[in-house]
Formats: sequence, structure tokens, C-alpha cells
Amino acid sequence: MTPTGIDLEIARNRLRGIAEEMGIVLRRTACSPNIQERADCSAAVFTASGDMLAQAEHIPVHLGSMSESIKSIVAANPEMAPGQVFVMNAPYAGGTHLPDVTAVTPVFTGADQPTFFVASRGHHADLGGTAPGSMPADSTRLEEEGVVLEPFRPVRRGRFDEERLRRELTGARYPARVPDDNVAELEAMVAANQAGLGLLRELVDE
Repeated sequence: MTPTGIDLEIARNRLRGIAEEMGIVLRRTACSPNIQERADCSAAVFTASGDMLAQAEHIPVHLGSMSESIKSIVAANPEMAPGQVFVMNAPYAGGTHLPDVTAVTPVFTGADQPTFFVASRGHHADLGGTAPGSMPADSTRLEEEGVVLEPFRPVRRGRFDEERLRRELTGARYPARVPDDNVAELEAMVAANQAGLGLLRELVDE
């Protein structure tokens, strides 16, 4: 059956509502004023190939490059499994500046490969570097701005590997100053993605 314009409009609004709900979860569970109060965060739903399907009314610069983050993760991880979450902030892999950290979750709805991706991005108050806030004006090398997170999996089989995440945050030349806060923010981002994953599965079931 060919979908009508009404069907497409309902689907569009359902998908956008999922992205909005992800943003609400992220803001309510994050710990820093950057995300809770300034709403310096974004959430969106993507196709299996990394193209954006729906976005909430968040930060445009986040949403403009998040698709490239998804595609870089897909290219580097052709074999994915349920229960995984990927994290990155590398500007050359679809990131923006280093404090903007992205969490990407593949969504499986019965197939062997992801049917969708959900992603959230939030501005962390500090991610290391030569100056608090991780945006030094006099930096000449990327590492001077903070910890560079190449795409990696802090969540496997639904389990959050906090030890691995802390190694990433503290192992750089200019490590994160308050890794406890970074861990808490990423837990909030994983929770936001989980909310989106559940709502997408409900939509597919319907």
C-alpha cells in the first residue's frame, strides 16, 4: 500500500517527537548548566546509512555535522550488535569543537544490521586542554584544546564500561579536569539514546 500524505505527516511528527523526547531526557538527567539550563545539546534520529530522519529544535551546528559522525562510526564498525553505544568528539570524524561529545546508538528492529541510529550531542563543561573550558584561544594543536575521543564503545552488551571511559578522559597529555562530570554527562546521553531506541521500536511495532 502506498502511503498517503497524511501517513507521511504522521510518521514525520512521530519521528520528530522521538528526537524531542530524547532531548528532554538528556536535559533532565545531565549534571551541568551547559546542558540543563543553556540547552547546549542536540538529539536526532538517523537512517541505517547515517542520513538524518528527524531532529528536535536544538543547536543547528550540532545537527549539521552529526550525520557525518554517524557515517564515520558506521565506516569504522561494519559489524554492530545490539547493546552498543559509540562515543566520539573528533572534529575530523563529524565532531565540532572538543567539548561537544556525541553518543551514537544503533537501533535493531529484528534485522542483523541496524535499522536506525539515534544520537545525542552535549557540550561538556571541560574536557581538558591547556585552559579550563577546553577552548584556549592560543592553541596551535588539537591536543591543547582537550581530550580527543576517537570513536570507541564505552557500552557493550548493554553494560557501561566506566573504567575504559575514564582511561580515555585521563590518558591524554592535557586530561579532563573533572572526569566525574564527564562520566555523568555521558550516562545522561546514553539514557537519552535509550529512550529514543525504545520509542523507535514501539513505532516499528505499530
